[in-house]
Amino acid sequence: MQKKKRYFNTSGPNIPSEHYTLLRKNLIEKGMDLVSGNRYFTIWAPRQTGKSTYFRLLAEELRKKGYIVCHVNVENFLSADEKGLLQSISYDIGLALKRPIKVEKFSEFHDAIRQIQDVKFVFIVDEVEGVNPAIFGQFLHTIRNLYHSREKHCLKSAILVGVSNIVGVAQDNASPFNIADNLEVPYFTTEETLELLGQHEVETGQMFEKSVKEKISQITANQPGLVNGFAYKLVEECKGKPVIDYEDYLEVEDWYLRLAIDKNVANILNKSRQYRPFVERLLFRDEEVEFDIDREAIQIHQGSRPEIQL
Repeated sequence: MQKKKRYFNTSGPNIPSEHYTLLRKNLIEKGMDLVSGNRYFTIWAPRQTGKSTYFRLLAEELRKKGYIVCHVNVENFLSADEKGLLQSISYDIGLALKRPIKVEKFSEFHDAIRQIQDVKFVFIVDEVEGVNPAIFGQFLHTIRNLYHSREKHCLKSAILVGVSNIVGVAQDNASPFNIADNLEVPYFTTEETLELLGQHEVETGQMFEKSVKEKISQITANQPGLVNGFAYKLVEECKGKPVIDYEDYLEVEDWYLRLAIDKNVANILNKSRQYRPFVERLLFRDEEVEFDIDREAIQIHQGSRPEIQL
């Protein structure tokens, strides 16, 4: 049976059997150490920086060590109430644990988890900012309470994933959510970008000139989504060529800079039109402008967040 050809992924988490993928073993080991220490932690970074790919790879390694891992995405729960949120996530947890869990209140969720003691369970909540703000504090309270008794029940680690630093900004009426470590998922290093491009060279025989690889690293600043996006476009434009040269690179660079309007740029343009006086002050006047995340001209609203793609 012929092996399926891999390619540079430009949408969603990587599947190593389908996409060129960096396994980032040192980073996986850091996550494994946190889980083995029964730590609850957050992973926060902008979109398309490799968060989802990372925690999926981490989940695979955890399962090899005997952990049961459940991943839920709560991106579309901004209007869900307590009952709606818990019915959904408890269903997924029940499937993972292979036992029914039916709860409609945070207190019931807390008690249900505490009653399970015969397994090691890891709960990954992706797009955690998608939880309805009206119940977000209760959600964090419940996780925090489970953390404090984690040696007595199955939930050995909870991993909250998002684009905001929950450790610093998520607060409720009582106190900050201050029990969690934060695991940084950094951009690629230059060496990692070259390694990713090298996977294509090894598997297809199509080579990148050294200058092309250096320029891809430079123009994308090694941001994972941008590296994959630029490489994908370059390979598509150069099908059949044994060597992708600097002229090929320049054509793709020109296309991105002059013709392609990505969602990030479109969002910036729309914001600039809406808040033109503020943007002109920010860009063209020699004065300090205090950063305020709650300011309408600065913040990016839930539901209109741009995808980061080249």
